[in-house]
Amino acid sequence: MPQERPPQTAAWIALDRVHSLMSRQLQNTMTDYDVTRPQYSVLRLLLESGPQTANALSSSMGVTPGNLTGVIDRLEAGGYLARQRDPSDRRCIYLSLTPAGEHKAREIIPGIRGTVASFFAALDEAQLAAFLSSLRALEAALDTEESHDTPSKQQTPEVVTAS
Repeated sequence: MPQERPPQTAAWIALDRVHSLMSRQLQNTMTDYDVTRPQYSVLRLLLESGPQTANALSSSMGVTPGNLTGVIDRLEAGGYLARQRDPSDRRCIYLSLTPAGEHKAREIIPGIRGTVASFFAALDEAQLAAFLSSLRALEAALDTEESHDTPSKQQTPEVVTAS
């Protein structure tokens, strides 16, 4: 008889599986709109927040500015984004959507949000609120651990096998 997994392991496996399923479905939707996830994030953030620097965008997205450079270059080459120097500080470059970029963002955002909404259709309002609360608590705990650079240690090491 197989040994039952600890609830933390079962939760991690379930969350990993759900993340994989969501990522695959979301990628299919983004492919339909001919954008990558980082491109979508840049278009959405610029539409919602207006022009900003690459540093501000990278901070909002949780990536380094270097990781964003190629994404910005491709969006600019596609005519969706423009770089503009700040007249008062020429070292500072603001990124903004072109009219084509604004049109693209307004076209894709509802479709992406529709796909995301469909992920949670099986949950009622109370379940979704509880799920979101749990995820935020977990995120806060993990973010605190990461900022202190102290890895979480289990009392007993565990071998995780695929099931």
